[in-house]
Amino acid sequence: MSQQFQVKGTKSTYIIYDKVLGKGAYGVVLLAQDINFGNQLAAKIISKKSLSQIDIVNLRNEINIQSNLYHPNIVTMIDAFEDNEYLYMLLEYCNGGCLFTKIQLSGPLREDKAYKYFIQIVQAVQYLHQKNVLHRDIKLSNLLINQEDQIKLADFTWSTSLQMGYVAPQICGTLEYMPPEVIQNGFQNEKLDIWSLGIVLYEMLHNDFPQNGLIFIRNGISKECKSLMKQMLEVDTYKRPSTSEVLSSQWVKKFQRNNGLIVNTCRSLSGLTDKLGSPRKIPLLGSPLGSPLRTVIGSPFGSPITSPLNTSQQKCFGSKNVAKQILSTHKLS
Repeated sequence: MSQQFQVKGTKSTYIIYDKVLGKGAYGVVLLAQDINFGNQLAAKIISKKSLSQIDIVNLRNEINIQSNLYHPNIVTMIDAFEDNEYLYMLLEYCNGGCLFTKIQLSGPLREDKAYKYFIQIVQAVQYLHQKNVLHRDIKLSNLLINQEDQIKLADFTWSTSLQMGYVAPQICGTLEYMPPEVIQNGFQNEKLDIWSLGIVLYEMLHNDFPQNGLIFIRNGISKECKSLMKQMLEVDTYKRPSTSEVLSSQWVKKFQRNNGLIVNTCRSLSGLTDKLGSPRKIPLLGSPLGSPLRTVIGSPFGSPITSPLNTSQQKCFGSKNVAKQILSTHKLS
């Protein structure tokens, strides 16, 4: 691993190394180090010349959302800035890789291990929903692990703010984790993330997805866990539980009794938004986060939905060299 360049941010100066931590629809994530404090970070670097103006607005929206999130199970944004050629996001570094890689290497998790991770994921999502934020791309490759074996939810590219409990139709996220209402271009609420959580729990336990809409659960999974998965994967959004209901489910209570754990079950807003009914369908024009079906002309990363870098098989690690000296930067607004 060698030093590639230094870049001055709004809070510190950072060394960027040639070690690739991940790749996404818009850019590459490299290992970085804060010169002043010495701590390692993850630097998400996006070339502006391959993006349209709407893409740049979308990325700034991602920064605005993530920079206001502070939760032990969500990746912290340390700094964000840009120069004439690149956008930079300096993020908390998780040296344990992601859940996708872990499960690919080790196979399906035992139910007790899946429980440990899943509780942390749900608490992170509960926090988002309390702040009226939808993640909209919860998947194993966006669930990172730190050195304490803690889960950190990452990548807020498709995140958006709820307005009156809903957001307008938009096809976004990763196909294998998309609920029916997204595929059918329907209105979205916090139950979108609940479906994705159901897929994540199923995948952790099976190292596979439900096939053709049918949930085949392997032997040895508890009836409480089966019941919770089926509830989260209800086609009818109103039948899916809220994050608070997931955290107070019989499956969670069973493991709480066995392990003496206390789970935070803060009040969810789902009861209010569910009673509002679904507003009239108005197709979203000029999505706040762009269309994932658009192909970025000349972009090395391609379309977020078609690129192999943003599928369920996305790898958390790869190899790429970035060699450029950055001289001046300014804060993103």
